[in-house]
Amino acid sequence: MRIRFLRTESFRLFRIYAGVFGLSVVIWGSLVLVTTNQALRDQIVTFSASDIAAIREGYASEGITEARQVIHQLMADPGSDGFYLLQRNGKVLDGNMPATPPRIGPSQITFSSAGRTHEVLGVGAFLAPGLYVFSGSNVTELRTVQSHLFDVMLRLFAGAMLLAVAGGILVSWTFLRRTDAMAKACRDIMDGDMKRRLPVSGNRDELDRLAETINEMLSRIAVLMENLSQVSNDIAHDMRTPVTHLRHGLERARTESQTVDDYRATLETAITKADEILSLFTALLRIAQIEGRARRSAFVPVDLGKMVEYLGQLFEPVAEEVGDVLRIRDTYSLIVSGDKQLLIQLFSNLIENAIVHTPTGTRITLSLSRGEKHALVRVSDSGPGVPPEEHERLFRRLYRREASRPKSGHGLGLSLAKAIAELHGGTIRIEDGPGLTLEIALPL
Repeated sequence: MRIRFLRTESFRLFRIYAGVFGLSVVIWGSLVLVTTNQALRDQIVTFSASDIAAIREGYASEGITEARQVIHQLMADPGSDGFYLLQRNGKVLDGNMPATPPRIGPSQITFSSAGRTHEVLGVGAFLAPGLYVFSGSNVTELRTVQSHLFDVMLRLFAGAMLLAVAGGILVSWTFLRRTDAMAKACRDIMDGDMKRRLPVSGNRDELDRLAETINEMLSRIAVLMENLSQVSNDIAHDMRTPVTHLRHGLERARTESQTVDDYRATLETAITKADEILSLFTALLRIAQIEGRARRSAFVPVDLGKMVEYLGQLFEPVAEEVGDVLRIRDTYSLIVSGDKQLLIQLFSNLIENAIVHTPTGTRITLSLSRGEKHALVRVSDSGPGVPPEEHERLFRRLYRREASRPKSGHGLGLSLAKAIAELHGGTIRIEDGPGLTLEIALPL
């Protein structure tokens, strides 16, 4: 059975990096060996040329006797491993090498002596016609240095590869452990634990960013599922009354109606009830469409200042008709990106709520201000307000306070307003204080 971490993406990447690293080490190691070998050979040639210069100087000063004396001194030098040859017309006059065909300049000579084969790298030159001298060193030492250097590099390479393999295994095991934890969390969520979230290590790496994004998505899904469950319950509760009334009206028409007018009145009532039901479903579908981000393609720059002034002119006569007072305060140009029609509907819903659900004579204020990064639109009224414990419930779909049930509506106005605000990347909240104040913050 194959070990699991060997099939992980991190271990596959490690193998690629290890291969690239190994190839680069081989290439650079080869360059080092070649460069070192050439440097050592150049050093031998330089020392040999220096010896040849000393022998040439001795010969020039006192003849062949002094040249031989210089060779003896060089051979007697402690630690010397050099080879020397002084010959005339192929006959050895001095040195520790057999006669050899003359070669001018750097050269390598191979010969046998005392049962051993020597490879000598050095420099040859003529001191006089027929008088040849050679100085060099055995390249066996050079090969020893190269072998030692190669052995050291091979050990370093093996150690580095072992550490790399250990690191790759550790990284792969850590990666596998984290992905297993994430997979287990996903399975728990699929099994119904919607409160479970993917673990985050706190390292702020790519896995953490992925887990945080998925967790945000799961939170969003959980909210949508909760809303769906709440909507289902609310629809079952709120739809029962109009559907029951519709059925009872039709039932009475069947058993009690005697004339055409009776049937006509019953049918008109039934149509009215059916229109209420259809308008409710239309509003719910509209909220679902907005929450699905289907309207973001229609975003354009919108001047909130002009929009607030337009809404004030539109609703001021409506407020006066029911005995309320609507005032516009602090309007100036603030540009946001959004769907103009949806924003108008957002603010219209809030103003209509303030007009419909407050007593006669209420003062309603629509104002615009600028925050650090947001445009703030406030709709305030001087009515009785709403208890703090009901603030969050106001944004639930189909939620209606007992005081509002006698009035027309489905309890979807604030739900729609919240969906539109969130579509635009904004927020909507209720401020405490006398009356009721709703604040919408939209990013500039």
